[in-house]
Amino acid sequence: MNRFKVLLYSLTAVVCVILILYGLNVYPTPGTDSRVFIPTALLYSHGLGLINPLYDVSVVGVATDIHNAIKFNYYVPFFPMLLGSLSRVHPGIKTIFFICSLFSIASLFLYCRTMISVLPERIGTALKMMVLFSVVYVSTYLIPTVGRPETITVLLVFMIFLLYNKRAGMNAMLYNLLICVIFSVMFATQLICFYFCFLFFVTFELLNTSDVFRCIWVNAARFAVIALVFYGILSASPHGFADTINTIRLHAASAMTRIDRSAKLFIHYWLLAPLNFGFLILFLLCTFFYLRSLFAHFKRNSVITIILVSALQLMILYGIARFILYASPTVYNATQFILPLSVYLFLSILSLPKGFLKTTVNTLTIATYVAGTIVFLRVFILFIDYKNDRKDFAAARPLINGFVHNGKNVYITVNLWPLVDDVDDVKFFDSIHFKSGDTLIIQQMYLPFANEFLSKCTIIYDWRTAEKRKFLGIPLTNTPQGYSFTVCRVN
Repeated sequence: MNRFKVLLYSLTAVVCVILILYGLNVYPTPGTDSRVFIPTALLYSHGLGLINPLYDVSVVGVATDIHNAIKFNYYVPFFPMLLGSLSRVHPGIKTIFFICSLFSIASLFLYCRTMISVLPERIGTALKMMVLFSVVYVSTYLIPTVGRPETITVLLVFMIFLLYNKRAGMNAMLYNLLICVIFSVMFATQLICFYFCFLFFVTFELLNTSDVFRCIWVNAARFAVIALVFYGILSASPHGFADTINTIRLHAASAMTRIDRSAKLFIHYWLLAPLNFGFLILFLLCTFFYLRSLFAHFKRNSVITIILVSALQLMILYGIARFILYASPTVYNATQFILPLSVYLFLSILSLPKGFLKTTVNTLTIATYVAGTIVFLRVFILFIDYKNDRKDFAAARPLINGFVHNGKNVYITVNLWPLVDDVDDVKFFDSIHFKSGDTLIIQQMYLPFANEFLSKCTIIYDWRTAEKRKFLGIPLTNTPQGYSFTVCRVN
């Protein structure tokens, strides 16, 4: 094994250890969407079924549970069911996020192994550096405490990508079995992921087949098997197939009316967000190479193939507009394809002749990977600061539970929910609806103690820390990254 491979494997191993540390330390603090899926997994691990008392789906304008049974029936259920089942060996928040980190490192290891297998033996120093930076860069998409289904769909998408590229050397029956199983699990985990992945899969099938009609019926048969297994998974879930599909339809119809989109939000979520910094650049570069390849295929494909593939591309474009661009924060529906996108980009760069185009693409790609690596390093430095500050998950948990269990009308800010032992004890507050005698626990990271509370509340416990964090004199953030908080009683 040459030095570059050793270095690549070593770097991947180091990043994998960091991701495991994040999972075990519940860092970074779980985002808002985590309370949709992770409490459900936690309660499922305790044998309480698919329920979630922490997420009121009616806040998006539709009631999917008219009997107020706190059902988790507004998303396909495989993600929380899987996490809940696996964590039954030792139920708990740390266990669940540790399991999430295992999926993340599996994705990263497969990415590393794939890069080694697809790259030529001899590549230039610039490309080697690009590959090394890419490993750290893609890790920003794999943070385990995000707590969304993309934790496993990133891996599932990449497995489909790898299987397709190894199809020629595989037994046909085994290949089709694996394809159908993985797609079925994907379908029961994230509907939009399946929509795009299956359309791209069939697109490449059609472009690379010599028998179009056989390709059509084979993929029709695959879809039938996938749909049957999907039906089986949902039927076996606590709420059954009909209830789940009906409530997903209601929830989706309401969610599609979101208005959180603007040029400013688009730039933030697609270009500047720490979890997928610079994604727009990679997305546009891959789109360019994809369209270039598509037109090249069209020159040598039959008319029927061109018509069918064009129809699939229209469905993909419709999906991008309908399911991704309808709200700026839903960029995660695209970022879950980051691993095959990155491999595809490298292979496309290798195929380019020397010249202005290759230089431009190399520059944009390496700049994105380097910038994303800096973002990853910043988060890791803040993790060290988080541990040194002693305002971490382990220290905060007994304090929070002491207040929650020993008082009445205790309300917490949303992102403190993982600290409470019993999710049934969690009560959220907003900055408007609270009354005299209420106890408010306000997390410092996402909601600093606002000045307007000073005249309305009395601080009874202050567990805050320094606001601004620096490294070697360089400012890193204006808010601490731990679980520091303030407890106050409303006057």
